[in-house]
Amino acid sequence: MGKARLPAEEVTGLIRQEVPGSQPVFVDPSGARRRRIRWAAYAAGALLVLILVAVWVSQLSGPAAPPARPPCASGACTR
Repeated sequence: MGKARLPAEEVTGLIRQEVPGSQPVFVDPSGARRRRIRWAAYAAGALLVLILVAVWVSQLSGPAAPPARPPCASGACTR
């Protein structure tokens, strides 16, 4: 009895075999896309750091004061 070939090694009509040495689908030789994405990531990171600093400053600035009590309308305030 012989061994069966693995399905990954079989040539089928559904899965086209890649031609070795084929050209890449997308090439950006100028590098402009990479630079734009990198600067967008820097901007997003800086924005998140600013938000985090604002949250820390708000927490470290002290406890929040309760709202002022409204004056009594009838003149006699009860607790």
